[in-house]
Amino acid sequence: MQTAFLRGRDHQQVGRLELEGLPSAAVALSRGGARKTYSYTDPNEDCVAYALGEGGSLAIAADGHHGELGSEAAVEILLEGFAEAWTGAAPPARGEDAWRAQAIDALMAANRAILEVAGRNQLPPAPTTFVVALVRPEDDLLLHLSVGDSHLFAVDGGYAIELGGRDPSWKFTPFLGYEEARPELLDKYARVGIRRLADLRAVVLATDGLSEPGIGVSDPPTTVQAAVNHVALDAPEDRRAVDTCRSVVETAMHAHRRQKAGDNMACSVLWLER
Repeated sequence: MQTAFLRGRDHQQVGRLELEGLPSAAVALSRGGARKTYSYTDPNEDCVAYALGEGGSLAIAADGHHGELGSEAAVEILLEGFAEAWTGAAPPARGEDAWRAQAIDALMAANRAILEVAGRNQLPPAPTTFVVALVRPEDDLLLHLSVGDSHLFAVDGGYAIELGGRDPSWKFTPFLGYEEARPELLDKYARVGIRRLADLRAVVLATDGLSEPGIGVSDPPTTVQAAVNHVALDAPEDRRAVDTCRSVVETAMHAHRRQKAGDNMACSVLWLER
């Protein structure tokens, strides 16, 4: 299994973009294009990762609140406890109900990890929003899970369809990292689903540095769609995941600079089209 993991604690320079990638997967992370204008605990509280195995590819993005440890712990537990089985040659589940149960188990594990790292460090828990995508081409499967307001886009030749984010009718944003979390609550407030890969070009995950009002871009789906379309036309095959990741983050950072208000920005891309 091949992995990449960018931690916010390691990337704290305003205006700098860190990028790692392979032909089919990439991750990018920045403290932001401008300094934050709101109060915060740590300079960069986002984390992003991917894992590639014989049977599939996994992408993760986490946006911490009130500290960097929450997002880091949530990503680590997915990489250490679920990535190998999920991306292995043989699927660990079959059917929507079985995959949904796997997803809820993963979210519960991430929730526990956030609480445990806070306890070990004698700190209050640092809640995080969380998006995860698993692609298994031979099974024609995209598993997507989301808690909070980070983004997960399924992108084909015409549209970037938002599969993440929170229900706009809610007057709150759900997080991982609370003692009260139970499987039934996550089943209600997480967005978990399965769809076929169909004609998807890419799956793009991004934290809300892309979309925060007065900080990010005004139309995140159009921004992501434009990046994917441009890369599909102009980039060599072995650069498409990396170039999409770079484009999404750089566009967000440009919006931060223009509005003189920044936010941490993380992006993970799985490129599917061959």
